[in-house]
Amino acid sequence: MTNLEPSPEALKFRGSMRAGSFTAQLFVELAVEPSSLTLSASMRSFRIDRENFEGLEETSILGIFKRGIRFRHSQPGLTNPIIFYPSMNRDAFRQHLQSIGWS
Repeated sequence: MTNLEPSPEALKFRGSMRAGSFTAQLFVELAVEPSSLTLSASMRSFRIDRENFEGLEETSILGIFKRGIRFRHSQPGLTNPIIFYPSMNRDAFRQHLQSIGWS
């Protein structure tokens, strides 16, 4: 866990999240920058640097509930899993991430 704030020019998405045993449903923001992904909620931040990013993986419960994107990583000191549940369509969100170089 880190308290580094994303830069003002980061692309920002809203949704809910899970980081290990921590979950947040409200006021969750994912900031995407060329060098890092930062999930923020409840005065906590979870950052994955590009060099520690290992890929995206779709996740869901029973195939239709709680459809999210798991960020596979090797970020030192950061728990697993890191899952973001976008407020927009998951497939559109994933395509948007891939179009800006995160795949």
